[in-house]
Amino acid sequence: MDETDVALCRLLVYNSRTPYSELAKALDTSVQNVHRRVQALITSGSLANFNSAFSVLAVKGIWLMVHGRSGAPSVNKVLEDLKKVPGMDMAMTSTGKYMYLTGVVRDPNRIGEFVASVTRTAKLSSPEIGVVQFPLPLPGNEPVVYPMDMKLVSALSKDSRRPVTELAEELGVAPRTVRRHIDRLNREMLVHFSLELYLNRTSDLFTALHLTVKKGQELEKAAMAMIKQLALREIITYNFGDRPEQFIVVFWSPTIGDLNETIADLEKSGMFEEVCPNLILDARYYDGVRALTPPVRGKVPK
Repeated sequence: MDETDVALCRLLVYNSRTPYSELAKALDTSVQNVHRRVQALITSGSLANFNSAFSVLAVKGIWLMVHGRSGAPSVNKVLEDLKKVPGMDMAMTSTGKYMYLTGVVRDPNRIGEFVASVTRTAKLSSPEIGVVQFPLPLPGNEPVVYPMDMKLVSALSKDSRRPVTELAEELGVAPRTVRRHIDRLNREMLVHFSLELYLNRTSDLFTALHLTVKKGQELEKAAMAMIKQLALREIITYNFGDRPEQFIVVFWSPTIGDLNETIADLEKSGMFEEVCPNLILDARYYDGVRALTPPVRGKVPK
């Protein structure tokens, strides 16, 4: 992989329905080059299962991450057993049996239950918990989902890149109706077009880097120092609403030497109390938010 492949992965993780023309413009390259690279990533198994689901905001959920070191004899068995945990969304394993487990709950009173369940299943010692996303719509601005939205998200659930004309024909509506609904869902952040990213299916190095901002340092300046080092190689960054001083950044390195240099530069910046890397080994995806449906305005057609 190179920085262009990494950027493609990042853009498609955020919106797997992004047209090739927009990807090409963002990366200052040709549509043909983007198409060739995406197909190569799909063939290698790094990108899989382009899908759609209603967002955490739409289902009025709370997105959590529980992370810590597993004491289980087999991490692979843990990954299988996590299928039984309601709300489980994604599991990522790294060196030293360190695990990152994300999930969605609707009721704040069920957070403890989810945390206890994944901690017990994964046999985590001293787990850390963070709220990744906690949507709180303003009064009078509640998310609105219509029956046609339900049908569209369902039709895109197994292939988020299906053409508008194909969707229109299947649903018996005009293409402009499909576009209008998709545009609104995107604009109001009610849908997430995503995919499954398997970083272990490449020979490159991917790291989950823990960064804790020093007390007294401005979060904005620390974030800029992080961006300066990682912007071109970042896949996804987790920041926690209840612990804003902590970041977990998943990023690419071509070599161990490059990884060591990046860590050293972040330490030298003086912004961070902790710079701790864990090499990513595997990932699994579960139903999570895809198993949740939002309240619908009107009846859902059969």
